[in-house]
Amino acid sequence: MRLPGPGHEQGFALVAVLLVLALLGVIGAEFAFSMRLEATMVRSYEDGIIAAHLAEAAVAQAIREIVTDAPLVGTPNDEPLTFFHTALSPLPRLPREAVPLGTGQFAYTITDEESRIDLNRAPPERVERLLAVLGLEKQVRDTIVDSLQDWQDANEEHRLNGAESEDTYLKLPVPYRSRNAPVEDIRELLQIHGMTPEIYYGQDRQPALRDFVTVHATGQVNINTAPEIVLKALGLSEAEVSEIVQSRRLTPYTLVPPKLTGRGLVTATTTFRIESAGLVAGVPRARVTAIVQKRAGARGDPEVVVLGWNPNAETPAASPVR
Repeated sequence: MRLPGPGHEQGFALVAVLLVLALLGVIGAEFAFSMRLEATMVRSYEDGIIAAHLAEAAVAQAIREIVTDAPLVGTPNDEPLTFFHTALSPLPRLPREAVPLGTGQFAYTITDEESRIDLNRAPPERVERLLAVLGLEKQVRDTIVDSLQDWQDANEEHRLNGAESEDTYLKLPVPYRSRNAPVEDIRELLQIHGMTPEIYYGQDRQPALRDFVTVHATGQVNINTAPEIVLKALGLSEAEVSEIVQSRRLTPYTLVPPKLTGRGLVTATTTFRIESAGLVAGVPRARVTAIVQKRAGARGDPEVVVLGWNPNAETPAASPVR
């Protein structure tokens, strides 16, 4: 029997050393990866915090524009919303895109909330016309309109094409009850029977319903800012809509034309939608949608009240906020 010699012992030692070195290499690589991952997470968290503050700063700058002494708003030559002292005196817009602040930038848009159809105040036929203008079939329109009324009324009796808690919503995989009260946020539409993400967000060439509705307006629509789709939903003819659009490109209306009175149109507004983004390294990292209303303060000075605040909101495709 031959005993292992010194050469065998040296071989075992070499293998052991190589195994230890390999283990140390794996541990080192894992430690380095963990450190890089942690550093990335910290950096991402920091960027998110900075972007959130930038988005809030954008809302603050938008409010600076809103509180100015400007009784009229309009979109002359299809430009972004502009404030007017008089029909012939537009105020200069503050910078709204890629505004530098600290280590990042912010951007925002202001739109007239009263250029939209108020779901809590509009009669059912107006909502039905809006859905028709958007190209929805009659059965779909009837289902949404009846279900919206069922969602808003105080009882649990559903209409012909509608839905209530017991017969529809509580039977869903994730059950919930009908609000049985006015809509508080337009995102509730996604909970209403008949509504689909494709209708709410839009698809292909079909505009998004969410861009034309609100729950924070007065029920009247601003003739100077209402999109053509909304004007048609008010029952205006193609000729009337064309005339309005052509006229307001030059100067905003100061009075509703006599032939259009009683059609749900006004010339002034106090409620606005602000959609802002905070950008870090040129990339939007945080968004805010705020609904604000201008009111007279205790001393007669204008002040702004926040009616709705939605952080990390989606930005409509039509918005210039990038």
